[in-house]
Amino acid sequence: MRRIAIQLSEEERKTLNCFRQKGVHNARENNRAHILAALDQQVPDQQIREVLGVSSMVIWRTRAAYQQKGLDFALRDEPRCGAPRKYATAAAAEVSALACSPAPAGAKRWTLKLLVEAAQKRPGLAGVTQESIRQMLKKNVLKPWRKSMWCVGKITAEYRERMYALLKLYEQPYNPEEPVVCMDEKSKQLLNQTRAQLPARPGRTAKEDCEYKRGGTCNIFVAVEPQGGHREIAVTARRTKVDFVAFIVGLLMGVYAKVKTLHLVMDNLNTHFASSFVQVLGAVAAAPILERIQFHYTPKHASWLNMAELEIGIMDKQCTGRRMPTQEFIAQEVLAWQQRRNSEKHKIKWKFTCQDADRKLGHHYIT
Repeated sequence: MRRIAIQLSEEERKTLNCFRQKGVHNARENNRAHILAALDQQVPDQQIREVLGVSSMVIWRTRAAYQQKGLDFALRDEPRCGAPRKYATAAAAEVSALACSPAPAGAKRWTLKLLVEAAQKRPGLAGVTQESIRQMLKKNVLKPWRKSMWCVGKITAEYRERMYALLKLYEQPYNPEEPVVCMDEKSKQLLNQTRAQLPARPGRTAKEDCEYKRGGTCNIFVAVEPQGGHREIAVTARRTKVDFVAFIVGLLMGVYAKVKTLHLVMDNLNTHFASSFVQVLGAVAAAPILERIQFHYTPKHASWLNMAELEIGIMDKQCTGRRMPTQEFIAQEVLAWQQRRNSEKHKIKWKFTCQDADRKLGHHYIT
């Protein structure tokens, strides 16, 4: 192919530079812009091929398009007619409505195969293929075989009152004499390996047998001070009132022995109330303990407001989310995890405010 030299005008150079520096263009258009700029500077074709990674034919066609119809024609892709639409918009809407309907009897959820079978029974969709339905669902961002868990209770006046109280509590500056501590518990199943695990080696991952032996359950109490970067964890056999009271008393007599008031954030479990202290310790012994505690409760179905849930999630991801055979082993492991987290002073920065709640949940409010 004979190389034809091209030379852009000053106006065309400005247009080309603006095109290369601004806007979003596809790869072909970007390549053509770089090719035209290089040709205008008399860069050899071989060097253009090596730098841009394009073929000689692409350079020749770009040069020819500019010679024939100018800069705009050489830069832009010509519109393509494409294949005609096989199914009308109404047909695609019918498939989408079908995918949003309950799955047929005997099926847990819709699959592409089930959708094809159901759609082919509809008028005008007798010959629809699995690929056509897949494209229709993709266009409408539909995945009927998936679902997300969602749990938000009725946002009544009581719900809002408790939510606002907690959000305002989290906004207060840190006071070491009145720390905010979020507490929750997690049940953990004890699982023993039935066979020794095969360790990892270069080119091979570690392997463990799919079978395991159940060894009962235990409970993990987690208390985290978000602004102080401190957490306390206790592993118990159960989570009765006695266990709960012992854990809280341990906090007050231990790491928080010198605090004036402990702001304790919890959910509404039946053990998480002042009456538990009276029943376990007696009224006289419980009185000085309760004087130092101010209880704050999350609304029902609002565990997301308790920052202990975040800490438990991190603990499960980093430490307890594996097979652990005994309560003693779990206690040893979570103690090591707790000490490492405390030494690094990991804090929780809460950003959700009352204004955010009104903006995101306002349309659910019940007056």
